[in-house]
Amino acid sequence: MDQLADFFQNSINILGEEIKVKQIFAFILTLIVTLIGAGYLHRWSRRLFNRVRIPQGLANRLLALLFLIVMVIGIGLAFRIAEISTGFLGKVFNYPITKLFQPPQKVVETATGEEESSGAVDDGSPLTLKRLFYAFVIVFGAFILSKYVQWMLRRQVLQAFEIARHTQFILLRFVHFIFLIIGVLIGLSAVGVSFTSVAIIFGGLSIGIGFGLQNIASNLIAGFILIFERPIKIGDLVEIMELDTFGRVSSINLRSTVITALDEKEIIVPNSQLITESVHNLTHANDLFRLRIQVSVSYSSDVEVVKKVLLETAHDHPEVIKEPNSEMPNVTAPFIRFTDFGESSLNFELLAWIPDSTHRFDVASDLHFMIWEKFKVYGIKVPFPQRDIHFYPTESE
Repeated sequence: MDQLADFFQNSINILGEEIKVKQIFAFILTLIVTLIGAGYLHRWSRRLFNRVRIPQGLANRLLALLFLIVMVIGIGLAFRIAEISTGFLGKVFNYPITKLFQPPQKVVETATGEEESSGAVDDGSPLTLKRLFYAFVIVFGAFILSKYVQWMLRRQVLQAFEIARHTQFILLRFVHFIFLIIGVLIGLSAVGVSFTSVAIIFGGLSIGIGFGLQNIASNLIAGFILIFERPIKIGDLVEIMELDTFGRVSSINLRSTVITALDEKEIIVPNSQLITESVHNLTHANDLFRLRIQVSVSYSSDVEVVKKVLLETAHDHPEVIKEPNSEMPNVTAPFIRFTDFGESSLNFELLAWIPDSTHRFDVASDLHFMIWEKFKVYGIKVPFPQRDIHFYPTESE
């Protein structure tokens, strides 16, 4: 017991402060108790918020704020219970981080009998936790300010001028990058990093890109190509054959593009794939789409009646374009193609245009139902494959 008591009475010099081991243990135990209490308070508050039916998003923010408040109070109590001076925090925040990576200084006695320490020389602007915190606050503030400015521009300026959605996206991206670059530069200045050091860092990054980051670099370059060349835009309906992906483009970022599928799943596609692989953009110039409904009938059917039925079906559907106007130069009225003579059927194809490509699956399904009902009315049969089997007797038979 005496040895344990002596151990707790030992002092540790931390940044010039003599702190006893028992004080460190008291500080840690107080923090553990605070965390346990914060956990119980979190669960109790969650049940209370659910009982009073507070929205989930607001409840999560309130719980996070409550956790931060409890932890701040707990840290303050830990310093008081452990009897550690709060001035110790100032030394921690102002302690030069570079000293952690320097060898310990040695005391050297000069010829005059004076003692001086040998080691690294302080440059007058050391990197400290306080400087890092200031830099983080500056960059985070630039990010928040960028979001607010983008919101203001979108609501007050861009919508008033009726600028296209993709152009709005490009302008707002530029604003976001400008604010982030300014914030990073100011943050580096607050830390005390010189632009010469930044140039050296970027030189090292260029070597890293050459050796191991080609994929990321290609995606970044492809992102700029997508933004400026505009082969696809925000809101376009695209189909990537190799990836079996079909959906609408919701955002184009520097590294990847987000495509929202028809079932509301978000598919993240690297930008390089959109540049190097085949992409069907169904709404690049307009939203028009031509449906191809393939129909097979038996050889006993009257082809003129089949043509009449298919044309009637197309004209009965409200979303099919019956009479294209001058603004649709390549759009035609519904027509029928007699494609070929099959092994057991006559094959036809109904071609019809619709104004919105997003409805192509629904319209095609409607046309199939309508054709089936009209075939039953007119007595047109859809054949099934037929085969003739011949048996040849052998000599024994």
